[in-house]
Amino acid sequence: MIQFTPALPRAMSDRIGLLGGTFDRLHAGHHRLIKEVAEHCDHLEIHVTSDDMASEKGVQVLPYDQRVESLAAHIEQTGVQGSIHMLENSLGPAPHREDCVVIGCTSETFNGCEIINEMRLKAELEPLEILVVEHFIDEIGEVLSSSRIRNGVVSPSGNLWIRASDFDTVRQMPSVLDEELKEPLGTLYKGPENNPSIALNSALSSLDDKSAIIAVGDVTVLSLEESGLIPRIAVIDGRTKRQEWSPASRINLSASHRFQAVNPAGMLTRSMYEACRDAMGWNGPTVIDVEGEEDLSPILLILLCPLGAVIMYGQPGEGLVVRRVDLAAKYRARRFLDAFESTETN
Repeated sequence: MIQFTPALPRAMSDRIGLLGGTFDRLHAGHHRLIKEVAEHCDHLEIHVTSDDMASEKGVQVLPYDQRVESLAAHIEQTGVQGSIHMLENSLGPAPHREDCVVIGCTSETFNGCEIINEMRLKAELEPLEILVVEHFIDEIGEVLSSSRIRNGVVSPSGNLWIRASDFDTVRQMPSVLDEELKEPLGTLYKGPENNPSIALNSALSSLDDKSAIIAVGDVTVLSLEESGLIPRIAVIDGRTKRQEWSPASRINLSASHRFQAVNPAGMLTRSMYEACRDAMGWNGPTVIDVEGEEDLSPILLILLCPLGAVIMYGQPGEGLVVRRVDLAAKYRARRFLDAFESTETN
């Protein structure tokens, strides 16, 4: 159990409140829920689902310790008096606790709170005051949820990571980003240029799941294909180091669909954005054929893909970069895109 000290004493006393949930990818909706329930009690017990319970929501839910760490930091920062406990079943202690008076929920979990009160009445306990907190609505009018964050659609504050209006004009890379973009966006696996399989084998050995790789660049895509792996999305332009690359003709991917994009060097266009967006939404392996250059497409792909996706691209003269997409990668990619300069209309 983790305890917290309030920043200021509360006027109420002896009112214990209950709150339960997964609290994955702590977001603005969680913040609202905690704040409003805490305002109606003297001490707030937050019960966080165990790893066994959370696993039902998918493999991308963070481990219990990480979820608790994020929650603890938020509670300490906001001065809420409370404690964090592990929740190992759907009802927790609420049906039988005699010292609790309030329970918080959203409209989705309201029925569960009513069931708890029915159980309390049968046990001759006072029903809990049910506090229903409104959902936080994100930028496009949808309920902000951990699942939408895990799916890579919105940030924890409810903002879209990327939108079509970002490409009302062509975006050109500013010179100020030249050096920063030369730094790998992920882990660099080194290997000689004349034998890319060395770097690829090292990279693949680090991955448990190789079924949904997003590969950028002809060398990377061909190396994967020759190793027997078909990328979920392959982005190719027939070039390497901005020169025609004849081995690209050996790429013979079996894809369910191919998308076309026009994207000049040093730029990001609406065409490139739409191809990446549509490929991400397609069910099955896809190829994006780029007329121009695909070097900057990892920025778009990171912003579009779900958390946990793996992006691979070549680092000229050094090896292969692998990035498992997390929130940090998305924040960095968004910062890059915001720094791009607007040029002529698409």
